[in-house]
Amino acid sequence: MDNSEIVIKEKKIVSRTAPFCAQITERLLLTKTGSSKTTYHITLDITGSEVHFKSGDSLGIYGQNDPKLVDKFMEVLQVTGEESIIDPKSQELITLRTFLTNRANLGRSNSNFLRWLSPMHELLQKGNEEPLRLFLQQHDPLDLLTSFIKEHQELDLLEFVKHFSPLLPRFYSIASSLVHSPDKVDLTVALSSYIHRGETRYGVASHFLCKLAKERSTSIPIYVQPTAHFTLPANSLAPMIMIGPGTGVAPFRGFMQERLATAAKGKNWLFFGECNQATDFFYEEFWKDLSRQGFLHELDLAFSRDQVDKIYVQHRLLERQETLWAWMQEGAIIYVCGDAERMARAVEETWVEIFRRQGNMTLEEAKAAIRTLKKEKRYLVDVY
Repeated sequence: MDNSEIVIKEKKIVSRTAPFCAQITERLLLTKTGSSKTTYHITLDITGSEVHFKSGDSLGIYGQNDPKLVDKFMEVLQVTGEESIIDPKSQELITLRTFLTNRANLGRSNSNFLRWLSPMHELLQKGNEEPLRLFLQQHDPLDLLTSFIKEHQELDLLEFVKHFSPLLPRFYSIASSLVHSPDKVDLTVALSSYIHRGETRYGVASHFLCKLAKERSTSIPIYVQPTAHFTLPANSLAPMIMIGPGTGVAPFRGFMQERLATAAKGKNWLFFGECNQATDFFYEEFWKDLSRQGFLHELDLAFSRDQVDKIYVQHRLLERQETLWAWMQEGAIIYVCGDAERMARAVEETWVEIFRRQGNMTLEEAKAAIRTLKKEKRYLVDVY
């Protein structure tokens, strides 16, 4: 063959600085009518990409700001948005609207932004660090800009864009296995919202994925954020105890898909919790089907608002302490995924209590046993 006919196709390595642009192929509402939350199952098409991940990894998503919020900036600035600016990070020449939509953090003010708008602001003086933090927390860039425009009426757009914090990617636990489904990646996304000065604002990435992005049309820049620890055990015979309330259940769906695809023989136990079973049982049929097959050996549920006294996953753990202790003697690995602030702490305290009771240990001995499990990578945590 003539060497001139040989074409070497260079593969693009997907990374934070060189993301792959995926598209949504499926967006299903997981919560049912009457739920206090809005959570979606989202499938992204990665056919033909160099997106590789293992179960337990996370996906970095570059979202877009709400166009309604971007429009408010245009109104305050009295511009069209088509004005050219230079992106201070990439040095690209782009429109102001593109910058505010894709590059700037519009939800959080920083001291540089305040200093540029009002260099003599009293909160910028030394000793005001805590009042300044609270002020910036309560006043977003639009608030500060609106106040400035009322007083000054002039603003240099080229300087204006230099003082925003960058719009950073948001990470979501991957809810699927590449072994099971090689051309797609699934996510479990809770739509985040809050009230700011009487208006509903949304989390950038969740709003983008759940509402703004159009199926099979909108480009969604993604890349894989690998985990060094929170993944399937090397020994496929090892029992797994998975504790994932709310969207924390996402990686365990991927775990089970992969264990099914590889016919892993290890036992599997899931603790899942949410508000109400009728409206918030994420992937209900998937878990029930695995239970019917005998592949999910134990399934414990904690729906906190279905009874007068709130029941959480840590309560279910304590109820099943004898069987859990038996699994631990068989070499089970504990996985905890979800809320870092309260759930993860409460779950760990419950495990300490289980070890204290079932292992006939003192409190300090039980805490030391959990620390040992962590060092041995038998107590693995992925929280946010």
